Amino acid sequence: MMAEKKPLLKRVAIGCAGALAVLAVFVAIVFLVVGKMTAEPERVVREFLAAAAAANYEVAHDYFSVPLKEEQPLSVFIDRAERTPSRFAVGELSINSRSIDSSGCELEGTATLEAGTRVPASFRLVRENDVWKLLSYSIGSSD
Repeated sequence: MMAEKKPLLKRVAIGCAGALAVLAVFVAIVFLVVGKMTAEPERVVREFLAAAAAANYEVAHDYFSVPLKEEQPLSVFIDRAERTPSRFAVGELSINSRSIDSSGCELEGTATLEAGTRVPASFRLVRENDVWKLLSYSIGSSD
């Protein structure tokens, strides 16, 4: 009776190990695919932050989608950015949550400001004329 259990247990263990290996490969592939698909939106976010940090507000504002430009015209964006310039002084941006679908892309993570403060950061992007544009953004607390 013990002899029969060992081969069964061995087969179950091998099956579980195989299933875990397949799952690990699947997760790795999904992670790589999502990372590759969100690389361009992440580049847009980083360029937006660099332009805003350099007080190049017109360039930063060009990364806005039409709805965000309507909600936050250039003059409003400049006023907000000048009132809280440290918000855009991002030394490091760590993205730890990414999602992309037919309606757009969402990136969430932590921004480490040049002062050393770590704050939550989130960005929603949409495609306009085959170009990724910001639909909304939040760096730290909102105004």
